[in-house]
Amino acid sequence: MDQIEPQEGDFFEGLLLETCQDYSVSRPRVRPAELLPDWLRVEFPRDLRERNPIGTRFRADVHIRQKHFSDGTAKGPLYLRAENHSIHKVAIPSGPKLLIARQQPGTISGRAYEYFWINSTSESQRQDFYRLRERAYEAAVDSAGTAISEAVRRERSRLIADYALRRANGICEGCEKLAPFLRRNDQPYLEIHHIVAVACGGADSPLNVAAVCPNCHARVSHGKDGNEHNLNIRDRIASLEKDLDRAQKGR
Repeated sequence: MDQIEPQEGDFFEGLLLETCQDYSVSRPRVRPAELLPDWLRVEFPRDLRERNPIGTRFRADVHIRQKHFSDGTAKGPLYLRAENHSIHKVAIPSGPKLLIARQQPGTISGRAYEYFWINSTSESQRQDFYRLRERAYEAAVDSAGTAISEAVRRERSRLIADYALRRANGICEGCEKLAPFLRRNDQPYLEIHHIVAVACGGADSPLNVAAVCPNCHARVSHGKDGNEHNLNIRDRIASLEKDLDRAQKGR
């Protein structure tokens, strides 16, 4: 299909976009995957750029924009702005390995990233993960307002914790950095965190349980911005579960 010459003010509904590694900057970027030249860059939510492997594809409504100096002359190249409410993920890259971008620890600007390869999940592993997800939601529903023994409650809590750890896949669901070390069994070390504490009425539910690093766990409990950080975790888990729900239904 022939490319369209970009013009400021143009609008495209449901344009196919993909995350990419931009060698002019270290942070992951997003570019059009159809119709428009791939040198165009997209103003796109940071968490979606960082959470998904390079090559993940989305569809979104986009506008072509141009920055201007105070005298009205053009400033910099044209770019795309994605309407956040219209964004939905349509595909993840295939292959034995996935390229992931993560913010380098200790950077002041928050714009320095490193890239690393992780093993991709096989189809059988994906099926196992979605079966575990279904069981975790069933356990959460069965536990709500039901008189069950303490042993059964512990077993259901462990099932939901196992799901959260599988969902995190070794990456903290608070700060989105790699787990700080491996356990003796070579599994990434993350801790189970209830976003609303069980003592305060919080449920054992995939939406209320996150797998976080020790630093994020302590930050929520003792940090000056603990409440804000906890709300960010809540929103991140809610968004992630929506993505997983769409992906599972689309299988």
